Amino acid sequence: MTPGRATSRTLPRYRQGVHVSGSPPLDGVLADPARIAVARRLLAEVSGTASYDRLSGLAARLVGAGHAKVTLFTDQDLVVGGHGLPPGVVGGPALLTGALSAMVVSSGAPLVVPDARRTPRVADLPAVTSGQVGAYLGSPLVTSSGHVVGVLALYDAAPRPWTGDEAELLRQLASSVVAELELAAANADVAWSARRLGVALEASSVGIWEVDLRGDFIDWDERTAAIFGFDQATRIPMDRLFAEYVHPDDQEVSQRTMADAVSARAQYTVELRVLRQGGGVRWIVCRGRVLTGPDGEPARILGTVLDVTDARDQAEARLVAVQRTAAISAVAAEVANATGIAQLADITLRGAEVLGAVSGGVAVREPGAEDRIRLYLGRRILEVFRDEVTELSEDGVLVDLDDELPTQYTARTGERVVLTSAEECIARFPAMAQVTEWLGLRALASLPLVVEGRLLGSFVVYWATDHPFDAEELRLLEGLTAQISLSTSRLQADAARDRAVAAVTEANQRLELLAEAGRVLSSTLDIGEQLQRLAALVVPRLGDWCWIVSTDDHGRLQESASAHRDPDRSDFVAAYVERMVRTVSPEGAPRRVFRTGQPLVVRNLSPERIASVLSDPEARAALVELAPSSVAAVPLTIRGQTVGVLCLLNGADRGAHSPADVETAVEIGRRAGMALHHARLYGQQRALADALQRSMLTAPPAIENCQIVVRYVPAAEGAEIGGDWYDAFQQSTGTTVLAIGDVVGHDTRAAAAMGQVRGLLRGISYSSGGSPAWVLTELDRALEGLALHTMATALVAHLEPEGAGRMLLRWSSAGHPPPVLVEADGTVRLLDVTEADLLLGVQPGFLREDRTALLERGATVLLYTDGLVERRDRDIDAGTEELLAVLRECGALPLESLCDEVLRRMFLPDAEDDVAVLAVRLC
Repeated sequence: MTPGRATSRTLPRYRQGVHVSGSPPLDGVLADPARIAVARRLLAEVSGTASYDRLSGLAARLVGAGHAKVTLFTDQDLVVGGHGLPPGVVGGPALLTGALSAMVVSSGAPLVVPDARRTPRVADLPAVTSGQVGAYLGSPLVTSSGHVVGVLALYDAAPRPWTGDEAELLRQLASSVVAELELAAANADVAWSARRLGVALEASSVGIWEVDLRGDFIDWDERTAAIFGFDQATRIPMDRLFAEYVHPDDQEVSQRTMADAVSARAQYTVELRVLRQGGGVRWIVCRGRVLTGPDGEPARILGTVLDVTDARDQAEARLVAVQRTAAISAVAAEVANATGIAQLADITLRGAEVLGAVSGGVAVREPGAEDRIRLYLGRRILEVFRDEVTELSEDGVLVDLDDELPTQYTARTGERVVLTSAEECIARFPAMAQVTEWLGLRALASLPLVVEGRLLGSFVVYWATDHPFDAEELRLLEGLTAQISLSTSRLQADAARDRAVAAVTEANQRLELLAEAGRVLSSTLDIGEQLQRLAALVVPRLGDWCWIVSTDDHGRLQESASAHRDPDRSDFVAAYVERMVRTVSPEGAPRRVFRTGQPLVVRNLSPERIASVLSDPEARAALVELAPSSVAAVPLTIRGQTVGVLCLLNGADRGAHSPADVETAVEIGRRAGMALHHARLYGQQRALADALQRSMLTAPPAIENCQIVVRYVPAAEGAEIGGDWYDAFQQSTGTTVLAIGDVVGHDTRAAAAMGQVRGLLRGISYSSGGSPAWVLTELDRALEGLALHTMATALVAHLEPEGAGRMLLRWSSAGHPPPVLVEADGTVRLLDVTEADLLLGVQPGFLREDRTALLERGATVLLYTDGLVERRDRDIDAGTEELLAVLRECGALPLESLCDEVLRRMFLPDAEDDVAVLAVRLC
């Protein structure tokens, strides 16, 4: 950014020498003059807070922190952006948190503080004792020159853990902050360079013009227009240009030169006389370059013009100097607009051509590789070397950073190298002998690319003849080198920012995938469905196709799930996996990963490897048809135990799995292993409780002139075990007893309590011969006396013969749903419309009542637990009405069929409560 340019907020300038309250005294790294100078340079170009507010806000939102700030440290600290901060903080000193940020700058390393009050290093700092900071995560802002200029920090008032992914995310965003700072500084340098260039152009009286070949007109800037006698920039049609403003003797040659250049898409220089408006003739030198459009056809001519009337009679040296100035002007404009470092070699060499240079290149230090540089060569060198060195390309080639050749030497040392003859080249650098022979090289200049003291690489040009260098030529080369340096710095900053954004995007995508995997694995306790959903999730995100194997109850591998990015191949993959699991060798992916518990990555799956691990011809042929080229298999683990294997496979088009993909797959394997373990554990517990519960639900007795049918249905898979039960038996007096109940709770304990309640009721009823109300009262007392600490609903009924095929139904209810009577004529009604007595286990000794109803031959009584009529989407009253409606439709069915139809229509497959039903019909 240029000075004085404002964004959403501007930052105040602080007086030098004023130390900030809460910041430590300047010593060590904080007082390093070089570091302070770099920080001041970057701070000088911070004209607004928007970028840094956005980046700190992004960090806070991604991590879930309450506060974030970007702080720069010169000889004092200054907050240049933030999120969640009180008004007035941005643009001022860091205050209490400045001491924490200073620790990050001093150490040059991240500061991770999950609980500040428990961290001795920071516990006594004012920011902590005041309660402002309970947890702190800071990452240093490190420039490309290695100087720590500030901190990107997150903090909350309450303690909280910071994960490794969050620390890495903050580090990457800190790199983005540095890229923004350095980009602003680089833009400022470019702007000042452009101003200096403008001044230079004006001082040299060089004008700029542009021809629109499709519009057939020419635009003159003010300097060009002044040559022709105009007082401002002017646009002239091309037919008028030659007819009215070019001397008749020069019209043919100038038009032909321009036309030839357009045809060849080349550059040209022409010297001609022009006619000024109002009279007079001037000699000018025009230099133009034909530019093509997106379709490759000539679209524009960009050029310069210089009035050489007063200098035409001077020596050839003067003319050459003018051409050089015009050339560097055009080159400077192109360099400033370059979109890639590879373009710089040919662009700048056009400027060096006025010195007679043949070709050259640009060498740039490779990020992350201190001992390597990337060399971008001009087209002429590429044409010579391409047959000799196959790895050369316009995208550059990596070479060792050594002292063998001038290009690398300058890039390593920053020293300018000027060699005037081939003999001098070889004497200084013996390895140049072969290069001089290949290129016909006789002279060479290698200059360092430097921005703000940072050595970025080198710029090299060569001549095909011996070439002594004068001071003017060296100044020209240094000017070209300065333009390359600025553009290189800008392009590197852009690339660094793009990499940081890409890294953040990739990290977010990984986190989203892991979160989605967690949701998929927790959405069901059915193991097969779990793994199939997981397979569908990871394809195609992590692989073209995949399979998952797990172990059965005996520890043997079995095919569990598979998926292919082409749905039409899913069945083929499943068949292959089923056969593969049975025949794969111990070194095959499933058995090897299961045995070692370690990931297996095969970047190039060869036919020989396939043959070595698959002995079955059909399995081998199926795998060859699926055509995987790379494999990544990871274990599904829980507490160090491998319970399965996830294998991801890619075709040749996709290539091998990246380290990030493998790391993500390993984490998914951990989560899948835990989910698989929990699902198996739940299944075992559920099977045990279900078996316990069913073992206590006995078949009803055979009663004369009476049919009794019972049903028990457990809750859906994934729900907990219930405590529903039924019973039918005869007392010692011969009276038939019917009982049904529901113990509060849905677990193994509830199932065990149900067995105790049922056993007590049986014993009390059988031995005493008491009425239903008396039995429930005694049962309630027994529950208290035996300290069973449980509650339950229950209904106990007696069937007492009345003669003529009729029976008296006598019952008492402890908070249980009322019985339903279906008369022989199909009439359906609830038998108990009054409020039921208290549940068992609430108030022992509560006085309970018996109720009676006379049953005619053919009547049916239905007893049931609340799971039949109550569920999440329907209250108990609505469920009871629905039950009565079903019985009105189906009451005439045989009793077995009636019970089945009631359950089919009332009980949903995903019900969360179990159901017991007891039906009795008088015959």
